Amino acid sequence: MKKYKFLIGLIVILFLLSACNSNEKEGYLFNEVKNNKFDHIHGMGYINGGNEFAIATHLGLYEYGKEGWKEANSQKHDYMGFQAVREGFFSSGHPEEGSEYKNPLGLIKSNDKGASFEQLAFYGEIDFHYLAAGYDSNTIYVLNETPVKEMDVGLHYSVDEGVSWKKVAMNGFTSDYITNLSAHPTYKQTIAAASKDGLFISDDYGQNFKRKNDTNNITYVTFNETGGYYSNFDNDKVFLKSFMIENSEETEIELPSDLEMDPIIFIAINPGNLKEIVIATNNNNIYVTKDEGFSWDKLASNGELSI
Repeated sequence: MKKYKFLIGLIVILFLLSACNSNEKEGYLFNEVKNNKFDHIHGMGYINGGNEFAIATHLGLYEYGKEGWKEANSQKHDYMGFQAVREGFFSSGHPEEGSEYKNPLGLIKSNDKGASFEQLAFYGEIDFHYLAAGYDSNTIYVLNETPVKEMDVGLHYSVDEGVSWKKVAMNGFTSDYITNLSAHPTYKQTIAAASKDGLFISDDYGQNFKRKNDTNNITYVTFNETGGYYSNFDNDKVFLKSFMIENSEETEIELPSDLEMDPIIFIAINPGNLKEIVIATNNNNIYVTKDEGFSWDKLASNGELSI
């Protein structure tokens, strides 16, 4: 099994079931931002089926909605591999400093915006950087780089939220560099892999992949119901394109005028309004469009939230 590497330095890497103590929910809120600067984004998406999206940072969660930015006032864990789903989010990562949780967190799930979470699998064993989850199917994919007794290295999937896993071969995936995985929101068996050598899609849980295109240096891909969006960085220019699953149709999306030489590392789509797209860049700039690129608003600049 080849060891996959991060592309251009981007941040894109038992069966214990126990809910956190209910006392941890007391006082947990998204309220006034106390720290409007962040160092890293480890994931982004519309959690719990709402119109507000969350970003997972090195120091916990932030949420953006009609009232602007809000910050989680506790549970400031380092959520790696953060994946929004309609019920909440799946993640991995590391507990906040001073926490009694084991490090790493393994695979966890929260249904209450991070006030508490379930420890689903590999608690204290694995920190999944490559993690994908179907928004409505809850099918989970992980590319494991840390072999343990219950999971070898390679691509695995679970249709029962981590109770059982199956390893797949990734036949046809020919790139040495992978940036992220994206699970289709409803088709359990459909997964995409972004790479420096093109976009690859599998319709059999990752057992076999077909190259969708040969676009250079794809930095992120995400699905919607009929296709999705991907971004790439080529000849010092950033691109954002939509694609269809059933054919080769692609459409370039106009990007903010001030986005130059700053690769997109996360893309999120509002499940209630598919023209609403959020992008986050390698330099910690965040933009949102509600009309599929005709206009953009900048929500963060170089790691500083617009308050």
